[in-house]
Amino acid sequence: MKKISAILLMFLPVFLAGQELPQYVDNSINKYFPPIINQNGGSCAQASSIGYVFTYEMNRHLDRDASIPANRFSYQFIWNLVNDGIDQGGFAEDGLFVAMRSGAMTEEDFSTLSLYHFSWPSGFEKYHTALSYRVSDFVEMPTDVDVLKAYLAGSDGKPGCIVSFSGCCRGWKMDNYYSGPSGTGYKSLVTSLPTDGAHAMTIAGYDDLVSYTDADGVTHNGAFIVVNSWGTGTHDRGRFYYPYDFFRDSSVPNQILSDDAITAKVIYREPRILFKLELDYTSRNDLAYNIGATDVVTAGSPENYYLQTGMSNKGGDHYMRGTYDREPLEFALDLTDHIPSSDPDYCRYFLKIVRTARGKEKGEGKLNSLSVIDYRSGKPVEHKYRGKLPCALVDGENWFTIGLVPRFNISCSPVRLPGTTPDSGAAGSPIYVRTASGHKAQVELTGTGVVRKLKYSVTK
Repeated sequence: MKKISAILLMFLPVFLAGQELPQYVDNSINKYFPPIINQNGGSCAQASSIGYVFTYEMNRHLDRDASIPANRFSYQFIWNLVNDGIDQGGFAEDGLFVAMRSGAMTEEDFSTLSLYHFSWPSGFEKYHTALSYRVSDFVEMPTDVDVLKAYLAGSDGKPGCIVSFSGCCRGWKMDNYYSGPSGTGYKSLVTSLPTDGAHAMTIAGYDDLVSYTDADGVTHNGAFIVVNSWGTGTHDRGRFYYPYDFFRDSSVPNQILSDDAITAKVIYREPRILFKLELDYTSRNDLAYNIGATDVVTAGSPENYYLQTGMSNKGGDHYMRGTYDREPLEFALDLTDHIPSSDPDYCRYFLKIVRTARGKEKGEGKLNSLSVIDYRSGKPVEHKYRGKLPCALVDGENWFTIGLVPRFNISCSPVRLPGTTPDSGAAGSPIYVRTASGHKAQVELTGTGVVRKLKYSVTK
């Protein structure tokens, strides 16, 4: 995770050069920003970090319009992966980390209706699409007014970024009839902060022209534009001014729960190798998923397994799809970053499902289907698991292997080739074997004596 030093270095030249920032910026009104969210339950952290920040940053990155559901990202999908299957809050970092590992599903594929409380969506293509949209990094910065303003303002004519932060919210004093100066025209302004309640919100802009005098006769100049997740019927169409001085005044404890604001760096990239699996299981947080591959076609395991942290041991004591839906769940796991070979003809793929008792109830169930889909040639090629399915999941490790080249045993005598040493046939040296058709096949061996490559050629 990048810390404040990177941000300060990014904007320090602007300050040193004496460049003036605009008097006001409102990123919530440009095309990258989604409609105002009315959050479900205690999902404020994911509504802010995924529903607003990730959606905005991905659309800014791809120059897309957030008014289209396919260009908005479901905070509900991410929240249901981190809330343990109950109505509880969390942190913005939790959701951004999941989006880094497992991507973010669009609202077109999984909406934010209350109907989907604690549910996981089913469908390989939905997860395939989600895995294209990732967090590449997330950045924490202190709630320093000048740094935040520079980050919001952007540079070189490009729109700035937005950030998530957390603060107290129970017992706000809000002036919903603010009529003082402003450049952005909102009518709601926080005049006093509480010291109770925890809530994540989104800073989408600022307005230096805002000015008001509090009950003690102190004048406050300038305010951030905060977007909330309580629907358009609150504040001024879901937005309000949050005076700069609330970030500067530490006399009231817990006014700002977090000393940092957070935002996401995003990346779009299409997955190349995906596992496709369907599971029927009664307590989804029991299961952890590890995947790997090797280019040694007879290997019994990969050199490394990669834990799929986005979905492993998550979701609570519920069926795979959720509390009330007992149907199996079809989803995808991404191996793209760990492909051992560019040659699609010589790979073995491995899935290890670890079953352990998590939570109050130990689940039971089975793997119904499994395959690997390779998109490297431009068209999807599916390699199906050849073992017996459905397969009941046992305690501990459950191993599944998909080999593209069948195992076989051969016996042969090495033939010395011109220009080779007498130990031809050792690891890395080619030998000839006679095929059933009478031809000779050139075979290269690994150090353990298993066939790595087969090169057939007709000899006289």
